[in-house]
Amino acid sequence: MVDPNVLADLLLAKLRSLPDIGARVYDGLVPERVPEAGGYIRPYIAFHAGLAADLPGERDLTGLVDVTVADWSPQTTVVGPDARICRIAAQQVTAALTNLPIGGGWLMPDPDAFRVTRPLPDTQATPARAYLPLQWRLITN
Repeated sequence: MVDPNVLADLLLAKLRSLPDIGARVYDGLVPERVPEAGGYIRPYIAFHAGLAADLPGERDLTGLVDVTVADWSPQTTVVGPDARICRIAAQQVTAALTNLPIGGGWLMPDPDAFRVTRPLPDTQATPARAYLPLQWRLITN
């Protein structure tokens, strides 16, 4: 059976190796206070992942689930002090993760997920910030 924690650990290791952001990668829970510099937040990544799903189209004639194949959909949310820095950080994350070999497959942007095409402002947080969720998909084999 595919262990989503193994997949998450591999992906988190890649994210944490990114220059300028890697030290600020949060798995699931972002602390109430994040690092700041000069009154602005420093860019960070919030990583969210759950269990892998079944691929019904990959079942054999028995109809049983193939536990060696999985469809896993993690999300990275890139956050920066403004839209420009958020885009720069999101581009760095996208370059690092697109086609990343992991768990017997390759991580790719999820073509079926809801897509946000530009950073979204969050003026309710102090200090204000912009965030951009990036949806990913991994089909293991």
